[in-house]
Amino acid sequence: MQVTGRGGGKFAQLLPPGETFLIQNYFQHLKFQVDTTYPMEATTWLAGVYDPQTTRFLKAAIQPGDVVLDVGANCGALTLVAASLAGHGQVYAFEPSPTIRQRLQANVNLNPIVQSHVQVLPLGLGATHQQLLYYEDPNYPGNGALHQTQGEPVDVVPLDEWVAATAIPKIDVIKIDVEGMEYEVLLGAKATLARFHPLLYFETLPIFFTHKPYTVRSLYEFLIDLGYRIHYPQPPYAQVPLTGPYPTNSVAIHPHHHQRLSLS
Repeated sequence: MQVTGRGGGKFAQLLPPGETFLIQNYFQHLKFQVDTTYPMEATTWLAGVYDPQTTRFLKAAIQPGDVVLDVGANCGALTLVAASLAGHGQVYAFEPSPTIRQRLQANVNLNPIVQSHVQVLPLGLGATHQQLLYYEDPNYPGNGALHQTQGEPVDVVPLDEWVAATAIPKIDVIKIDVEGMEYEVLLGAKATLARFHPLLYFETLPIFFTHKPYTVRSLYEFLIDLGYRIHYPQPPYAQVPLTGPYPTNSVAIHPHHHQRLSLS
């Protein structure tokens, strides 16, 4: 399947909010419910795919039988892609927002072929076990972040704590899109990364780090200390220099998994 997504974002803002559509052939054979109130869903309906670059990367990285974590799963556009690619494997979709999580679960339920292989979790991931507040961007419905002072209370746990409680035997791929909290997620996953060496695909959009006490380079250096190398998310998967410029999304891959992307 060729993934282009051409033209989706350009016209999404022209759609009236509140319209609902069912995509019957999402990622070839899946169903995906769209509400045009949410810009990312409107874009998906117009383009036929959500985030073509990420979808292409997941196609290259995920293998049948994989255990995949979708951290910041939103309405499930990429959760469904991951579940389809993992086949008899397992996908754990972390989404702290109650409203968005309902849409995520509904999209999973539309697809019996993957439903039994997806578990939706009402959690945020971070560096420590705490309660934060989920605040949705009023100018971009469906897009939100965790804050200290405003929003709806949600539970946040370190991935290491969740892995220990779940006794999960392996993790192969982790996708992280948490609006600037990527570093906190990685800090709380240090033992998991050192144990399983999963392939990582994470957002590094510089604007999200403007008011943070760390930078994109901080993420890179943390992962390099764990034996990872940082790459661009498209072929030929060249290494990203520590000094930048930084891509919107970055890939961290451990030598244990270089064969997944045909890296030497």
